[in-house]
Amino acid sequence: MATEKPAPDPLTAAKHAARVRAQDARACLSSDVCRTHAAAIADALLALPELARVRTILVYSALPAELDPALAVTTLRTRGVRVAYPRIEAPGVLDLHLVDHELELVPGPFGLSQPDARAPRAQRESIDAVIVPGVAFDESGRRLGYGGGYYDRLLPMLRPDCIRIGIAFDQQLLPRIPSEEHDVDVDMVVTPSRVIRTAKNPRH
Repeated sequence: MATEKPAPDPLTAAKHAARVRAQDARACLSSDVCRTHAAAIADALLALPELARVRTILVYSALPAELDPALAVTTLRTRGVRVAYPRIEAPGVLDLHLVDHELELVPGPFGLSQPDARAPRAQRESIDAVIVPGVAFDESGRRLGYGGGYYDRLLPMLRPDCIRIGIAFDQQLLPRIPSEEHDVDVDMVVTPSRVIRTAKNPRH
């Protein structure tokens, strides 16, 4: 007799359903809408008082379907902010490197662009703010990633006062993200239409 596969636990199933829902909603956006939203996100990020005194920020290189923070990153550099990107060093492990221009990024796993291994290292304690990618967020700051756990491992290693900013299309905001103890929340969620500061992080 064939052995039946065990059914996924309810939380895993709920996370999968939330990912599918958010990814399907994101996939419906046209390229013109995505460009317009990227400009709106840049304006919103640059207007944040939380970023006014940031010296070093950790950002990400967007996949084609993701909201791209590049416009904001370019302006932050003109303000004298140092920009760091993550590099996948091992499964679930990110190292941080300083990058002076996005042309320095090289192809990495999963279709990502990442710093060359020879790029200068950024010390985790130097990071003042981090722009966090995600498949979905909710208004409490819960975040749903792609399932690799990279940012859930990284974020607790940053300074307690490091500002964690999730960015997403409005369509990626869900009423409630299913969450486990090891899942790490963000301090705020920025969409093209709103800035949500979470009640659980009043320090910002």
